[in-house]
Amino acid sequence: MQQGSSNNNNNNSSRGSGHSIDEVSSLFKKVIDKEAHNLKHEREQFEHDKAAFEQNYKKVQSFHSSEPITLNIGGKKYCTTQDTLTKYRDSFLGAMFGGYIPLKPCKDGSFFIDRDGTHFHYIL
Repeated sequence: MQQGSSNNNNNNSSRGSGHSIDEVSSLFKKVIDKEAHNLKHEREQFEHDKAAFEQNYKKVQSFHSSEPITLNIGGKKYCTTQDTLTKYRDSFLGAMFGGYIPLKPCKDGSFFIDRDGTHFHYIL
């Protein structure tokens, strides 16, 4: 009779926690399922972001680095090349023209940056 009661204790409590093995197993399954769902969602978001980056990268690569690029900085226009703009890849312009930031040229083909263009030549 003690064996039956010992078996019963194993099924009804997990080392004195008050939860049966089935309850604990069910809780673990719920946690694992939730994490799997979260990972799936994160993976889908990553794949979406990766596809957008690759599309933008291809668009930027379609510019020939020797062709002039016109920047409209606060109404003042500057002409330069992609090589110059991407020389420092960790800079804003390097990221913008290196494919990390989506670009949309203006109707005239220039790229508008909403900043004061008076001293931009020092940056360029």
